[in-house]
Amino acid sequence: MPIPAGGMRRLLEEERRREAAHQRLRGQRRRQEFRWWLAVAGAVAGLTLVAFGVGSARAEEEQSAELLERLRILEARVRTLEDDQEHLRRALLTFEVPEELVFAGERVPLRRWDVRERLEREVLLALQDRGQVLLWLKRAARYFPFIETALREADLPDDLKYVAVIESDLLPRAGSHAQARGIWHFIPATARRYRLRLTPMWDERRDPELATRAALRYLGDLHREFGQWSLALAAYNGGEARLRAAMARQRVQSYFQLALPAETERYVFRAYAAKLILAEPERYGLQVAAEALYRPPEWDRLRVRVRRGTTVLAIAEATGSFFREIREFNPAIAGDRLPAGTYALHLPVGAARAFALHEALGPDAGGRPVRHRVRRGDTLSAIARRYGAPLAKLTEWNPVVRARAIRPGDVLIVRPDRP
Repeated sequence: MPIPAGGMRRLLEEERRREAAHQRLRGQRRRQEFRWWLAVAGAVAGLTLVAFGVGSARAEEEQSAELLERLRILEARVRTLEDDQEHLRRALLTFEVPEELVFAGERVPLRRWDVRERLEREVLLALQDRGQVLLWLKRAARYFPFIETALREADLPDDLKYVAVIESDLLPRAGSHAQARGIWHFIPATARRYRLRLTPMWDERRDPELATRAALRYLGDLHREFGQWSLALAAYNGGEARLRAAMARQRVQSYFQLALPAETERYVFRAYAAKLILAEPERYGLQVAAEALYRPPEWDRLRVRVRRGTTVLAIAEATGSFFREIREFNPAIAGDRLPAGTYALHLPVGAARAFALHEALGPDAGGRPVRHRVRRGDTLSAIARRYGAPLAKLTEWNPVVRARAIRPGDVLIVRPDRP
């Protein structure tokens, strides 16, 4: 049967990648061989000098012994480099299915030929996009800690954190053609069933913490219904009704024996692959320095009641921040404003009280607070005098200025003529 054009292109591209990897490895080997021969030549030259040099026989023997020892050390280092190179080559170009794999406390039946092949496919395809896998590793440092905490609190297996990886690449604003959103890719109906709020301006599917707790409740319910984590994950991807119908129609109770849509047949194996790679990245030639990992930003979490509605820009100015940072801190914000309501917001450290005060000092509290943008040469006392406000109140309204001096560009909340 002829190979489709797209398939041929992929095969050619994969072959080009393999050839490029081989060329890099050959180049590394040639450089190592050159260094080895250079070391040998140096050792031989040293031995020659000793043999013809002037000195006692004892000194010559000692120098010869020292040079021979150095030569043995160099040879050992070369062998180590060759072993490391071979390990890296195998990791780059091949994948050996492990003898055993346990996921969420369930043993994967790797003795089945088709199970081994399905797992191998997902690992190799994931490793083909090494840049994406490196981003998994970096983002995991930001999101895994609170996901792992939530899993422990819910008494669920730690391995379920890999579901978020394969769903969204750990991107809070990830989306799909089926209108799924967030790191756990909730569709609207399921999100509402698990009490996530969705409005045109606020989408809690994109709040990693709220979505995580909802996803774990959903996964727990699926496991209670189907009794196996492999089936629970298949239902999470393809829907409970579709999985029930397939099991009844085919009269099987194992995920590994079910014929399902292609995406769902691959889904659980993609979670297995994510675990294998992220649990032992060094095995596949992947390494990220600790300082290069993406850490959680420092923020204050504040549950606030917005009484009249506000804009993202107003929140930014009230907290001494800027529009983009507030949006990044709060991916649940879907527009550029928040209608009246109660919201859990992440705000810059020390700014939560200032924003709460900003909301309390609205028009219905007797006048509108002023936002003063600090300019070069401004001082707190000068700003207080300008607006006729006590200096003590100015620092009370803006807690962030207690920890540091004001800087040009800072935005301060000022309540004119208020004692």
